Amino acid sequence: MRLKMTLLTIAYVAASVLLLAIAYQPQGSGAAQKTDRLAGSSFLVERFAG
Repeated sequence: MRLKMTLLTIAYVAASVLLLAIAYQPQGSGAAQKTDRLAGSSFLVERFAG
């Protein structure tokens, strides 16, 4: 049982790292942006800006 939980934990961490690596890749040039938002702006900053 402990071995199974260890393998599941390792698989979960590996999948999380892979998804984070895909999510945080650069978006390309600024001209390709569909909106006028800054490339570095985050959702929380925009949401609670005022």
